[in-house]
Amino acid sequence: MFYDFADINKKEKTAITKYIERMELTYLLTPTTINIQAFINEEYHYEGVMIVTAHLKDGITETDIRVLEEVIHRALPHPVVITFSLQNKILLSTCMKRLNKVNKTNVVLGTIHQTNWIDGEMSNSVVTPFLQSLQLIHLSFINFYEFYKDIDMAVEAFQNTDTIGAFKIIKEDEEREEQKSLIHQIQETEQSIARIKTAIKKETQFNKKVELNIKVQELTRDMENLKNNVSKGE
Repeated sequence: MFYDFADINKKEKTAITKYIERMELTYLLTPTTINIQAFINEEYHYEGVMIVTAHLKDGITETDIRVLEEVIHRALPHPVVITFSLQNKILLSTCMKRLNKVNKTNVVLGTIHQTNWIDGEMSNSVVTPFLQSLQLIHLSFINFYEFYKDIDMAVEAFQNTDTIGAFKIIKEDEEREEQKSLIHQIQETEQSIARIKTAIKKETQFNKKVELNIKVQELTRDMENLKNNVSKGE
């Protein structure tokens, strides 16, 4: 059915066949199944939310998953929560969408967010508040746009735990943009540290190694300060 109704090319079909064992529509939330109204205007078309489960084959890589999630999000016009399942672990993927201004039958994807793999061994300090945030009592019932946005923000917050070390949902747009800026700075600093550490391994002169190690220490302090600012909401 996905092949018949989704607008996907031969290469994308091959990827789905290669990496997905089974795909199912687990839930379809609409105004008739849950007390939430559609949200429709010239830019957004949120009539409901689809929850799709993709059971993956062994040997799949993180890169392969990124390909699959983009294909599925782009192929299905409704907002979708994708649950990737592999060896008793799950990974959730979400993406806000808007209508293509030129062709209203197509959608334009926003930033795709995904959790880490969730299993029984994962830290409860992250998983527990994340799962609690997805309970219906914590999601907006104003309309399906706000409902799905709450889910997307929770998945994004989970994704950010790798960088800031804590699960924190920020709903105010201005504060969220400030957080994104700080997270971007943290990630750039981490990359700089990694590059310098690689240079240290290759460096043969003792004095230069010392200079590089001092730079790593300085950048590490900068990164910790940035993380503290994110956790404080500054």
